[in-house]
Amino acid sequence: MVKLFCAIVGVAGSAFSVRVDESDSVDDLKKAIKGEKPNDYHVFLAKTDGAWLSSLTEDVKKLKKGEKTALVEAVTHKDNELQGEDPISEYLEGIDAPKVKQIHVLVVVPEQQWLWI
Repeated sequence: MVKLFCAIVGVAGSAFSVRVDESDSVDDLKKAIKGEKPNDYHVFLAKTDGAWLSSLTEDVKKLKKGEKTALVEAVTHKDNELQGEDPISEYLEGIDAPKVKQIHVLVVVPEQQWLWI
């Protein structure tokens, strides 16, 4: 079992944690996140240059205030989205085990689209 800390991009004070098994799929991770934050969303591994995002960096401090930085935009690029059928262990290979004072998963809630009738 691994504890991952998540933050919703663009929402101040949105950090939360979920527990999943390393053998679980990304779809299982999404279900765990949805249990905590029931919205439609996209998930991204919060790493850059092979390392987790540290809570001590300016990028994460701004993220926690609801601000997006260039680094957060790059990490949450659509090409980096985690795919539901992939095992979490695939994404954790070669990375230090998740620890405290780190953000492990970024959650992006799509902007609401208004329906005009």
